[in-house]
Amino acid sequence: MKVAILTYARTNNYGATLQCYALDKYIRSLGYETIILNVPLTGLSCKNERKPLYRRILGLPKKVFKKIHRMMVPSNVQSLKDYEIRCQLTPEQSQKEKEYSDQNMKLFDEFRAKYMPNLTREYFTVEDLKNNYPDADAFVVGSDQVWNVNICLDQYPIFFLDFVKPEHKRIAYAACMGGDSNYIFESKQKRHVKEMLDRFDSILVRNEMAVNICRNNFGLVPKQVLDPTFLIDDYNELLSESKQNASGALFVDKFIINDIWMDVVREIATRKKLDIRMDRCLIEIKDIPFNPVCKIQDWLGILNTADLIFTDSFHCSVFCILFRKQFVVAPSYHGGEGRMIDLLKKLGLEDRFYSNPKDLMDNIDVWSQPINYDEVHKRIKTLREESREYLIKALDGVNK
Repeated sequence: MKVAILTYARTNNYGATLQCYALDKYIRSLGYETIILNVPLTGLSCKNERKPLYRRILGLPKKVFKKIHRMMVPSNVQSLKDYEIRCQLTPEQSQKEKEYSDQNMKLFDEFRAKYMPNLTREYFTVEDLKNNYPDADAFVVGSDQVWNVNICLDQYPIFFLDFVKPEHKRIAYAACMGGDSNYIFESKQKRHVKEMLDRFDSILVRNEMAVNICRNNFGLVPKQVLDPTFLIDDYNELLSESKQNASGALFVDKFIINDIWMDVVREIATRKKLDIRMDRCLIEIKDIPFNPVCKIQDWLGILNTADLIFTDSFHCSVFCILFRKQFVVAPSYHGGEGRMIDLLKKLGLEDRFYSNPKDLMDNIDVWSQPINYDEVHKRIKTLREESREYLIKALDGVNK
C-alpha cells in the first residue's frame, strides 16, 4: 500500500529537498511504498527561480515583501528598490547569472531523478488532484512551511489536503506555518482552514510557534516533532558522492549579508586563521572565492568538513548539528527566526544565536567554546525516538 508525501519537493532549495528526501527514506524504511506528489508552486515557478535574488524579492506577495523589506541588505542601501539599482547587472553578468541558475536547476533535477524517482506527474490545483487522484492510501503533508499561506498562496487548500478522499488518511508531519505565534488568518480563510484541519487524522507540527498558531486560531493543540532531516541519522549515501574538503575554512551560508556582517565574517576568519568560503552565493564579493554552482551532495560535503559555519539557514544549522560542527547563527531578517530559536533551545544551543553583529562579537569567547555534542545528540536521540513513534502511530492502520 502507498503513502503519498506532499511538500515543496520541486523547490531548488537544499533544505526543502533534503527534508523531502529524508521523510521519503524514513517512511520507506517502515515498509511502505511511497510516492512524492509533484506540486510546483505557481507563485515560485521555474521561470521565477531563474530571476536574480533581488528581483524575486521585489516580486513577492505584499505581506511577504513587508517582512523581507526589513532584511539586512547592504548598509548603504535605503530600500530594496535602491538595492535593485545597486545590483543592476551588465549584459555579461546577467548572462552569467542565468547560466549559474540553469546549472543549479540541472543539479537539483539530477538529484530528484536519482533519489526521488517516485515523483509523480505535475499537479497545480485541487481540482486537478481530484480528477487525477493519486494512487495512495494515506497522505502525509510536511515538512517545511507547507502551511505558510504567504508561500503557497491560492494553492493553500492543496497543502491542507482538501483533495483527499474521506476514506484515506490525512497526516501532517512537522508542518510549519512561518510567521509568528500571533499570526492571525483572515476570517474567511480561517474558517476554510479550520474545516480542512478538522478532517485530519493526525496533526504533528515542527515548532512551538505552529502549536501556538493552531491553538490561537483553530482551538487545536498538535504534537510537536523534529524536522524530517532528523528522522534518519545516516547521510553517508550522499556524502560519499562529494569530494569537497573545506578543512581550514569558515563557510558562510547566508541568505542576505550586508557590509557590517561581511566585516564580522572577515574579522572572525582573521582571528581564527580560517579561509572564507561562500559556495552557492550568487553575488560575487571581492577577494572571496566565488563558486555559485553547488550540488546538494557538495553542499553537505562542505558542511561536513568546514571548521566553522556562519549561517542564517534552519536546515544548514540542522546539518551542522547532525555532523557535529561548530557553527553560529545570524538571522537575515526579524520575524522568521522563531523556528531556529525553538530548535536551538530544545538542544541547549541558545548561545549559537545572535541577532546583531555587536552581540555576536561581544560573545565570541562564548560561542567559540566547543559544543558538547555528546549531550546534544542524547537530546536528539530522545526527540527522534518520540518523533518516529508519533509518525508510526499516525500511519498505523495503513496496510504495508
